[in-house]
Amino acid sequence: MPGHTVVEELNSLPPQRAGDVLALAVRAAQHDGVKPLSEQTVLEARRTAQEDSTSTSVHLLLLDVDPTGDPLAATVLGYGHVDLGDPDIPSVEIVIDPARRRRGLGGQLLDHVLERWPRARLWSHGDLQDARRLYSSRQLVVVRELWQMSRPLVGEWSELPKGDHVELPQGIVVRPFIVGQDEQAWLAVNARAFAHHAEQGRMTLTDLHEREAEPWFDPHGFLLLEDVDEVDADGRRRIAGFHWTKVDPSEGPATGEVYVVGVDPDYQGRGLGVAATLVGLRHLRNVGVHTATLYVDGDNAPAIATYHRLGFERSAIDVMYAAGTEGS
Repeated sequence: MPGHTVVEELNSLPPQRAGDVLALAVRAAQHDGVKPLSEQTVLEARRTAQEDSTSTSVHLLLLDVDPTGDPLAATVLGYGHVDLGDPDIPSVEIVIDPARRRRGLGGQLLDHVLERWPRARLWSHGDLQDARRLYSSRQLVVVRELWQMSRPLVGEWSELPKGDHVELPQGIVVRPFIVGQDEQAWLAVNARAFAHHAEQGRMTLTDLHEREAEPWFDPHGFLLLEDVDEVDADGRRRIAGFHWTKVDPSEGPATGEVYVVGVDPDYQGRGLGVAATLVGLRHLRNVGVHTATLYVDGDNAPAIATYHRLGFERSAIDVMYAAGTEGS
């Protein structure tokens, strides 16, 4: 009896299935030239059921069911991740094994998503033609763009504004993040700085600890900008802003990322965002990075204008699709 395909929903992935999903994602990245899953999705795929007890995610496995009925023998043909952080408008990523494409499997997984979550918004990393064709076939339209912007840190056009000198607002000093000490204070500032940001503003202590355990994490590249005039009862200075940089060894040392730049709303309008960005860029150059990248929403004109002034240009794009009745 031939096998057949089914979509299985799980609240967490067993270790074997997590390995299957991550291997599938690697194959897709090698085939497409762009990673199909966000960093957060990869981290959640790795979590055990105990670690995932507070997760708001659903994992979708598109399985080629083994004729014997053995669930562990079923082959993972595709994967979907549904982020229910906003239950009214879930955020979704889907990926199909490159060797199994153009057989209607992407449509099967997408239709399952749209039937279960009609208002879902679906990412297409890299705005690939196959994804564009698939989403358009279900009358989905682009409702959000996420730009990747890049700039050189060595060679031509690499000079930073004012060279190596970064002017900090009066009373502001810079120091590296201290693991085991700064987590809660940073999470509070991050939540305030990104109160209206769908993903970044919801970062939890678990999310932060997972990133601290990643091979790329370097506290010396996690730079906190403190106000020397605002000190709590324990003698800790208030975090006014920060620049968390990222250099992923799996991608080589030549490229580094402006991972997150944030400013406490109480300190906005003082040039702290630009200063924090430059502090981080200087750090990236000092550790040997040749090209700096960052991500910014395509409709965030003020931020894009600022990054243009700092020498960044758009280098790639991710897009989000939803039903045509959804607003952008």
